[in-house]
Amino acid sequence: METLETRISPCLGGTVPSGAAEAATGGPLVRRSRRRRKRSTTVGRGPWAVTLVIAAVALALPFMLGNRTPDAMVASLLLLVSGALLAGLLAMWPGKSALPAPEWGWISFAAVFTALVLAQVLPIPAIAAAFGPYPDALWSHPEFSPRHWSPDIGATLRGWAAFAALFTIAWIAYCLPAPQRNVLWLLLAAGALFQAAYGVAAHAAGSETIFGLWERNTPHAVHGSFSNYNLFAGYLALLWPLAVAVWWIRDMPLLGLRSKEVKIAGSLITSAVIGAALLGSTSRLGSSAGLVGMSIALLLWSRYRRGVRGASAWPFYLALGVGLLAAAWYGLIPLVERLLATGTHDMRFEVLALVRTELPLSWYLHGVGLGGFEAAFKQIQPGHLTFWLDYAHSDLLQWLIETGIVGVGLLVAVIVAALRAAHLSTERIALYAGLAALALVGLGDFSWHIPATQVVLALYIGTILRPGMARGRH
Repeated sequence: METLETRISPCLGGTVPSGAAEAATGGPLVRRSRRRRKRSTTVGRGPWAVTLVIAAVALALPFMLGNRTPDAMVASLLLLVSGALLAGLLAMWPGKSALPAPEWGWISFAAVFTALVLAQVLPIPAIAAAFGPYPDALWSHPEFSPRHWSPDIGATLRGWAAFAALFTIAWIAYCLPAPQRNVLWLLLAAGALFQAAYGVAAHAAGSETIFGLWERNTPHAVHGSFSNYNLFAGYLALLWPLAVAVWWIRDMPLLGLRSKEVKIAGSLITSAVIGAALLGSTSRLGSSAGLVGMSIALLLWSRYRRGVRGASAWPFYLALGVGLLAAAWYGLIPLVERLLATGTHDMRFEVLALVRTELPLSWYLHGVGLGGFEAAFKQIQPGHLTFWLDYAHSDLLQWLIETGIVGVGLLVAVIVAALRAAHLSTERIALYAGLAALALVGLGDFSWHIPATQVVLALYIGTILRPGMARGRH
């Protein structure tokens, strides 16, 4: 019978009890494991400064999306990059709490992606002629000759800067011990709860502004501090399972030692507020993805409940049910009306149809350049679409168009590494469910391009890449 789960820390060396390891039975072995947990808390305090920097960045970014203008997006990117740079420097600062350099697999991944970006931005006419997404008329222009693979090297470099920041945050999450990760999860859950509560309160009060600073673009919908309710819904879908799970993760600060009754009540209230805000956003894809994510979490919690602290899964079912009841009480009619009105006349379906049928096949193979979708799409954009389309409204499709088969290979490498490291705990189940929800959103929206969501994704991905647990048997 499985009695103890320990994690081999990939960065700190040695065997340390995992905050997510939750097998528990009676007998001397449990008492021994408890003594080990007590001793582990006295060995190294971990990089708390790094944790607080990342938490500050992750909590601040959603508040910068109330006015989603180019200036606001640039400011968000600057905050993300500067915060990741500071966290990286603190993580490598010599001392007992310093994190080691990334392993070769991480370095190889970053090297391949960086080499691809260099090829896209270097002024090499031969590469531009072979892979550049330029019309024939441009090549015959007497005063201009393309020199870069990417049609927008500024966007490509900004994309690489975001990658470097997210890579750093993911590596830190990979190395962080459980106590620091738990603090991050608790703060992220609190941030999601605040976004949901503020969104519902502002919508119910008929507020016309966000914090009195920016005009609410869609006053009929709940969207927190986000100017776009679809992005708000994607953010909540990513964090909803985690916001419920933090009440049940062992060693969670402030919550881990609470009674079972307090845990149940807290998880129900949290789920009710987030569920009402998510479905009140009227986002069809975001709401559906949130429900799918919670359903996946419930499935995993139910199937593996013996390994999740030996507790029944009924509180998690009750959390989802209360969330749906709260949403129904607050009002589902706007969401239902939008679902019934769904059709192929929607702008995103038109864009996806154009991309699928009009773009050359070769662009899918070698890519048009990171961040180059907007410039490339201009060649096939019909006249009645008079606005700028900087996103394809499908993150997966846009990744393929911009990075080609190299990008697909990198994506597959991450998926394979995550599968090899896969195991279940309350923490992992919440992360898997949130990632599944946002993967669904990524098929028809652009939440993966938003810094507030990206930093959470980096923390999730870095954590699920940690090696699995070594299981002891009695």
